[in-house]
Amino acid sequence: MLWWQTYSIWVVVSGVVVLDMTDSALAVTLLTFWRRAAQLAFGGFAGFIGDRLGRRTTLVLSQVVIFAACLSLLLLLEGERLNAWQITAAAFVIGAAWTVDAPARAALVPDLLGNRLTADAMLLESLTHSVLLGAGAYLAGWLLDYFGAFAGFSALIVLTGLNLVLLTWLGRLHVPQITPVARETVMQSIGGGVAYLRSNRPMLTVVVVSALINTLVFPALSLMPVFARDVFERGAIGLGMLNGSFSLGSFFGLFLTQRLRRGMSFYSIFAAGTMLQCLAWTLFALSPLFNLAMLLQFLAGVGQAGFYTMRNVILLTSSSNEMRGRAMSTVALSQGIGLPGELVTGSLAESVGPRFAVSVQGTVAAVIALAIFWRGKSRQATSP
Repeated sequence: MLWWQTYSIWVVVSGVVVLDMTDSALAVTLLTFWRRAAQLAFGGFAGFIGDRLGRRTTLVLSQVVIFAACLSLLLLLEGERLNAWQITAAAFVIGAAWTVDAPARAALVPDLLGNRLTADAMLLESLTHSVLLGAGAYLAGWLLDYFGAFAGFSALIVLTGLNLVLLTWLGRLHVPQITPVARETVMQSIGGGVAYLRSNRPMLTVVVVSALINTLVFPALSLMPVFARDVFERGAIGLGMLNGSFSLGSFFGLFLTQRLRRGMSFYSIFAAGTMLQCLAWTLFALSPLFNLAMLLQFLAGVGQAGFYTMRNVILLTSSSNEMRGRAMSTVALSQGIGLPGELVTGSLAESVGPRFAVSVQGTVAAVIALAIFWRGKSRQATSP
């Protein structure tokens, strides 16, 4: 809960502060660009690090890095020396910590509950994700609007500090790790993970589609401050409302996903969520009205619930205990592969406007994703 609250507040605070400093859509998208660069740089090693250090130790060290980065920004702000490039640098550092943190956190779930309850655990985790992303986004917008950037960065430090305290306490409890601490080299770990991914078709499809969405669709999230301020003229509160609508849709989508599990496969729910997300983002970019945009954000959140939850469930349940950490590190890699999308989206938004950038990329993503799912369905139908 604290992790997602920190993430949602960081996205809003860093985006709004950089936009106010630079008045540049490209500068805002560069925040996500460098976060993705960190994911690309460290994603291949994330599973190895979690297995070598131990998952709980990895979580604690990651939070120490995030806490230090947020504290540095607050001190720079207080000393009136904070610049946009420093926030961008912090985005890379925080992105690196998140890249190592996320696979270890997800891989810890079967250690705590076993494989049988993994899908239920992912739905519960997604529930906190959807609720707190919306709450965090609105809280961040309110803090910025009424108290300024100092309050926003202070909130990040408080949340990260609490997270660090709880994780330190967790490290003292006895929780068996099913997978033994890794003894192989980094290259052996990465090579084994790649070979395993290529031999597992459901996992490979999920990773490829995830890379596609992270390249063409998710960069739109980086432009939310631009849509809120320049397109719909609603400011920081409007940004919180847009992000809150997306999170509310994710919350509703989780209950829908839970019901669909009774009659649909994990893979089918993942495909449906992916397509809904692409189409909703495309129509959002073309919306002439703020209220309609909020509704489309809600629908995008519904699709996100199916996409995000089933992606993690498929990767966790399709992989062996030994490969679980490395399987989850492919999520960070697929997000890092979306690195060029941030530059393309930011450049298009600067030259022809954010509406064109997001709508065209959403359409292209929908067409390619549909082709991938159709091909996968055809192969399943022809297989013995």
